[in-house]
Amino acid sequence: MYYFIPLKAVAIAVGAAIVAARLPGVLKPQAYRDCLRKFPRAVWPGIVFLSIALVWCLIIVNNAREDGMAVPKNAVYLFLVGVYAGLIALKFDFLAVRGLAILLLMVAKIVVDSANQLETPWRLVMTVLAYVWAIAGMWFTVSPYRMRDLIEWATLTESRTRVLSAVGCVFGLVLIALGLFVY
Repeated sequence: MYYFIPLKAVAIAVGAAIVAARLPGVLKPQAYRDCLRKFPRAVWPGIVFLSIALVWCLIIVNNAREDGMAVPKNAVYLFLVGVYAGLIALKFDFLAVRGLAILLLMVAKIVVDSANQLETPWRLVMTVLAYVWAIAGMWFTVSPYRMRDLIEWATLTESRTRVLSAVGCVFGLVLIALGLFVY
């Protein structure tokens, strides 16, 4: 089953999320740096992200048509829960990065589906962002230590943290403006 979300709503939501995630880096860069540096090895955010992804996948499978599936839904449910339990039990290292990577992949699909419904060249902003997320999601799933390295680079100094956070805030505001005035 396919659910259409207007690109306007997606752009505003994504822009607001980006601003909310980056604004603390502009206002309190030292505390933001400390929090970001702990993120890759954090356990609870990983469990939360993976739980969100599991529920999302179960909803997708539940809404899928039986005749289009090669195996019964119950087998897919068991597989998804098994993967969830296996990730938490066996891949405790970099769990937050892996959970975020999975969510990036899932959100990228929504953004691309929404962008494909609109005929304007400005939709490419969201489409390119979604593809960047998809590539990052695959990359961080395979080698999650790369996110740790990127965070270390981005938070090397307080000024770098503040500048990169400000750039992120501006980008988020651009997405909100596109959602309000263009899409």
